[in-house]
Amino acid sequence: MYLESEMYQLSHMLTEQRSLLSSLAATSLLGDKIPSAVDSDGATGNSGEGEEQKEEEESRRKLAAILEKVEGCVTLLETSGRTILHEGDLLELDPIENSALQRVHAYLFSDGFMIASWIPNRRGPVRYKFEAMYELGSLAVVNVRDMSSVKTAFKLLAFPDTRVFQCTNNQSKKEWLDKFEQAKKARFVQEQQKRESASQIERSPSRPSHSDSLESPSNPFEDADDSNAESELPEWLMEVPEDLDVCIAQRHFEEAYNLLERAREFLDKNTATDPVITDIRRKVEARVRALTEVLMKELEVSPDKSLQGGLRAARRAVRLLNQLGRSTQACDLFLKLCSSILKTQLKRVKREGATVLYVQQIGGIFFSNLTDMTREFLRAFPHSPSCASAFVMWAGSELTHLTSHLIKQVFMPQSSITMLAECVTCVRNQCDQLSELGVDLRYQLDGLLRTPLTRALRDAREKLVDAVKLRAVEDKWHPMNLQSKAGLTKFLQEMSDIGIASIHTYVTGDCWLGLTSNTVAFSKLYLMLLDDCLRLATPELQYTVDDVLSDVFQAQMLHVEASCSSEKYKAESQFIQKNAAFLLDTLLTLAEHCYEEKIGNPCAQLSKLRDKYSHLKKIVASRSLIVQL
Repeated sequence: MYLESEMYQLSHMLTEQRSLLSSLAATSLLGDKIPSAVDSDGATGNSGEGEEQKEEEESRRKLAAILEKVEGCVTLLETSGRTILHEGDLLELDPIENSALQRVHAYLFSDGFMIASWIPNRRGPVRYKFEAMYELGSLAVVNVRDMSSVKTAFKLLAFPDTRVFQCTNNQSKKEWLDKFEQAKKARFVQEQQKRESASQIERSPSRPSHSDSLESPSNPFEDADDSNAESELPEWLMEVPEDLDVCIAQRHFEEAYNLLERAREFLDKNTATDPVITDIRRKVEARVRALTEVLMKELEVSPDKSLQGGLRAARRAVRLLNQLGRSTQACDLFLKLCSSILKTQLKRVKREGATVLYVQQIGGIFFSNLTDMTREFLRAFPHSPSCASAFVMWAGSELTHLTSHLIKQVFMPQSSITMLAECVTCVRNQCDQLSELGVDLRYQLDGLLRTPLTRALRDAREKLVDAVKLRAVEDKWHPMNLQSKAGLTKFLQEMSDIGIASIHTYVTGDCWLGLTSNTVAFSKLYLMLLDDCLRLATPELQYTVDDVLSDVFQAQMLHVEASCSSEKYKAESQFIQKNAAFLLDTLLTLAEHCYEEKIGNPCAQLSKLRDKYSHLKKIVASRSLIVQL
């Protein structure tokens, strides 16, 4: 790209110097043009006008003939003074691989270069299809040295396009290059004549006569000089299109933008209908479009493009696009770049080790990158509500992709409810980090996890109810033996850690406990289930959580109630009812307290269970009273 821009500059400078020397050779020392034989002969004035009219008619006839051959160039006759200089068949080559791309038919006009592609298997007068039209002042033609693979070719530089065309022979190539040189030279002379004529027209009304200068009390020549100075266009403005091409080719985008703003400011102040100013304004707008396209390509994501610079490398392009009024396009490309970076980062995470560690790692990478992207977005688009809405929708879409991936990896039949609670809690905590930047995705995350969590909670309920029933079959209603005092001490510490500090009141003897091993195991299991359910609970999942806690506790109480009424365990009825009292007064009370502390309101279903099975502990109390009497 750098070598190409250098060749473009050298070609452009050589063309300007050649045109300037030709213009100087045709100018006298006094500044007037050297009179030619045609100009000195006054008798040929009328005949000259007739010849010009005939030439114009002939030119329009040729252009009309081209319209009949080329499809899609209906605006060919709209430009006045356009003439055809040369045409011919060319073979377009790939500028990098030098391989043949397509056959084209090219037309060189006095103000541009048109390329038309062949239409295969077409009968009738229309044989070509319009492809592109390049302005003569914005292109450069470079000779391509003959090599083993490419011969008789020339390169067309019209930023940002670079096209290579091969001629049929050396004579055809020489004709094309000569015609291009003649066309650019004639256009330069024509533009110079326009500027001179425009300046003469603007100076002529302000040039005073001798009588006016004598009668006027003021100095009219001073005003004439001022108006003449104002009417002359600065040299930098005339060179703006070429300077912009150079800046864009060399990737000096800030300089190009500053030059564009300077030219726009000057053109906005100058509202004259001068053809030169109109032409410059049209060229400047074309460069604006070219700069916008280059900046958008800077942000485009492609498989061959490296993402090493990350979002910081895109700051310049985004900032300039915003300044050019292309915030919507910049936002769209910025978010696509963010998606590509996220995808690349997440691909590096491998499923190794425990599931909780994998979820913690992938969630950390996702939300940390999303946090950085949010900061970059707020920095690039600080005051743009439409872009902010697009970012929120994009963030929600990326979160949906992450959640669907986690559901496939984590929510499996063999996954325990404890492991799911740890994974979900980890992801929720990482998601809450975005709230500090004003982006709250927690509600959407909970909504995406609602269905799989509901299914997982119901599956856990079925498994735990089956486990309670299985232990009930093996329960013999014997006190629990802790084997030794050391075992008793360790057991009391474990129960105190899970919240049952009053378990020591049930100790009898040195190492005996007035509860069955089944009751103790269920207490541990139920408190673990309670902790997992409360970590997973949301307002939308509260009904499911209440059902799970109620159904599992009721399964144990059904076993106790069945044993109380069984003749098999009539001798152990008092011991059974003591276990029932522990479940209702100690375990259920602790569960209700933890539930209300976490959720903020009591659990109605657990309260109903207390009322439903309270008669079991009343039997224990009445029998104790009878014994005391």
